[in-house]
Amino acid sequence: MDIINPTKELKSSFMRLTYEEWLEIPEPVFFNFAAIQEENYWMFLEHADCLLDYSSQVTLIRVDEKLFKLDGKQRKIVWESGKLNPPEQLTAQVFEMTEAVFDALNAEARTKQLENLPTHEVVKIFYKELGLNFSSERLRHGFITEAANIALRGRQRTFQDKRTERERLEIDMKKAIQVFSDELILLDKMDLNTDIFLTGVLAGALIMLGLKKPIEDFLLCLNKGTGKEDGELSDPVFQLLKSIDRIKAKSYSSNPKHILDLCKKTIQAIESWSEGPESTKYWRKRELTGIDQMPYVHELKKIKNISDQMDL
Repeated sequence: MDIINPTKELKSSFMRLTYEEWLEIPEPVFFNFAAIQEENYWMFLEHADCLLDYSSQVTLIRVDEKLFKLDGKQRKIVWESGKLNPPEQLTAQVFEMTEAVFDALNAEARTKQLENLPTHEVVKIFYKELGLNFSSERLRHGFITEAANIALRGRQRTFQDKRTERERLEIDMKKAIQVFSDELILLDKMDLNTDIFLTGVLAGALIMLGLKKPIEDFLLCLNKGTGKEDGELSDPVFQLLKSIDRIKAKSYSSNPKHILDLCKKTIQAIESWSEGPESTKYWRKRELTGIDQMPYVHELKKIKNISDQMDL
């Protein structure tokens, strides 16, 4: 990179750099945030040789001697797609920026970005920021917000009492994902069956794993659908699978009441499983009725040392 023609009047300088050097420059959150030129715009300009220099002009900012891209996002997409050949050389106008302004712009752009995204897309952004890369269908698409709310607040956001100080704030989902990162990683390795690990089941699993219960075998059996039945008696896995099937058959899986009901039954099934096959609580004739989830949620928050955090 070579700095050329410093321009004091414009409080900027110019530099020449190769396309490869430009690609290596980091992209802040507000990279091309204000306006993204349409792909067809740059394709159109390809036919005007006299504007090739314009097409190869980009803007950078320098923060404490470190360069960041300011524009060129759409051109980068077109160049990397092979629809247009990237220029060998780029001319960049470089503006100086303080770290405080840089941080403020990033924060504002991030807020606007998250406001315009569906909740599950926001969750996927948080995954990336936290270095979490899930492969299972159940987790990688980001549909975990309701399960996290149940695991941390005892019920879905819709049913939380927003008159209280504790539940007035929305859960900070990035913090919530971080709190449950170990549990989510473990569950992801099981390649969760989406037909079994409905929201209520996932919430119950997060709670019980967060309580350090040794339930991996239970979850694996549940995931494979390998519950046991002996005459009129059935084990906790079979009992929970039966409850899941009944809710799905009646199309109740998205009903708020039944979501929480499944969480309660998941907790009960896990507690029965923990008693062992020799216990009278292990084998049942009757259906699961569910266990009050709130004492488990409170204990979970104590173990996680987050009881005093209002945004969790």
